[in-house]
Amino acid sequence: MTIVVTMVKLLFTMAAGFYLNKKNILDQETSKKLSTMVVNFTAPLLIISSASQMAGDSQGVIILMLISGLCLYFLFPLVSIPVVRLLRVPSDCRGVYQCMIMFANTAFMGYPVVQALYGESSIFYTTIFNLGYNILFYTYAAFLLDKDGGQASRFEPRRLLSAGFLSGFLAVIIPFAGITLPDIILQPCSFIGSITTPMSMLIIGSNMANYPLHDIFSEKKVYVMAALRLLVIPVLAALFMSFLTDDPLLICMTSMTLGMPVGSMVAMASSKYEKQGRIGSISVVMTTICSMVTIPILATIFKFWFGV
Repeated sequence: MTIVVTMVKLLFTMAAGFYLNKKNILDQETSKKLSTMVVNFTAPLLIISSASQMAGDSQGVIILMLISGLCLYFLFPLVSIPVVRLLRVPSDCRGVYQCMIMFANTAFMGYPVVQALYGESSIFYTTIFNLGYNILFYTYAAFLLDKDGGQASRFEPRRLLSAGFLSGFLAVIIPFAGITLPDIILQPCSFIGSITTPMSMLIIGSNMANYPLHDIFSEKKVYVMAALRLLVIPVLAALFMSFLTDDPLLICMTSMTLGMPVGSMVAMASSKYEKQGRIGSISVVMTTICSMVTIPILATIFKFWFGV
């Protein structure tokens, strides 16, 4: 029943965002500004407040989450390359297709879903688990997308100094150092961070209104990527995690974040190139629509498999 209520809440909020876009209240420009606010402000505060409440947690679990996540993100390029070649993706779009496989929408949809299904502590664990996301995205993904567009790519270390990465780093430091934030800091962080979930869903719904259905479902190869992104990868991740830990909650919450739609960062980063930007945007919207079916399926599979 929890997953039904969760999905109804998410669907309702996305529908509200869709409606507000059509009424020109939450237009494309406003959505972009709100996206920046969520990524750089409310989500980091949510992560910090969650980490502060886990200050006494086992350091061994934190290390496990960090190392297992880094290992998986290291493996993603090795998996994505042969898949893209097997699908015979044109050479100028291989990078964006690889990114579809490697990067899920962990911030906008991952956090709301795991928080609703597995509780507040899931934000902390999944943040640690997905620290490799930013490292891989701002290095390998940036190179791939620029290569698709015929541009030389050069890694800039300052790209890693994003609010998301820094808050994730703090999420590791706070428990290890045994830091307990005073309520005068913790409560405002928690209060502001709590708007991340509804705001994320409103933004996704608004973005979906910008694309006609014909465009969304016209790219046939994206169907295969959707199946991999939404079902195959999280199930394989659950198998991988089950070899490292026997804690069903850790396995489910980390694997579930990898079963989210294609990350909105893929669409934003590829948007400077017309062809790649179109495919990136379509993949985000299409997989978001499909995830309304696949997320309950995943939750049910994990429920029967791990009992959580």
